[in-house]
Amino acid sequence: MTNEDKLQLWRKVEKTDLQFTKQVNQRGGYTAISPQYQLKQATAAFGPYGAGFGLESSEMDFSLYQLDNIVIHKAVFFYVLNGERHSFPITNAIEAARETKNGRWIDVDFAKKVETNTVSKALSKLGFNADVFMGMFEDGAYMQELTNELQIKKADDKDAELVRQRQEYDDWKQSELTVYAQLKTVNALKTAYTGHVRKCERRNDEAGMKLFKTAYENRLAELGGQQ
Repeated sequence: MTNEDKLQLWRKVEKTDLQFTKQVNQRGGYTAISPQYQLKQATAAFGPYGAGFGLESSEMDFSLYQLDNIVIHKAVFFYVLNGERHSFPITNAIEAARETKNGRWIDVDFAKKVETNTVSKALSKLGFNADVFMGMFEDGAYMQELTNELQIKKADDKDAELVRQRQEYDDWKQSELTVYAQLKTVNALKTAYTGHVRKCERRNDEAGMKLFKTAYENRLAELGGQQ
């Protein structure tokens, strides 16, 4: 079995539909994924919840509750792939209560929240929404790619939207190629080239990569390797 064979499921479920995410301005900021969207993804891959995938041997551990207001969730996640059943243990935790100036606040929905989050964590181990968990939603070029896909999906005339995006991309390449002559150091040149190649790779644009490589090598020779 090749590495690509092993990554078959991962490749299938790693990309997240931008429509089902939102930015949360807490804990330094992060991207939240719709739990229902994740369940739909998993159902498409494995079958209905409880039959094709889900949690079993689920239990709440309250040993840290009195000391730290923390409840630990322990479970076994299972899924059925190609007719074979697989499973692995998963552990999670949640703050079920908090001391405030108005007294003790108890989250009555903590059990539902931690179970939902546990399923999400388990699915992430299989590659679901890997682009979010790998930090790619902080990559401007990747986000532009997702935005383009969403615009095509929503467009009344999808062919016309695709043509518009291709032209926009071609214009971007021509504009960016003129930047190389303005770069004064090798470090700046390498940074620009890396970003350009990454964007071309995501579009499987080998011709674009060759254009930027030629521009990079020509400018590198002109700079003489000076930092």
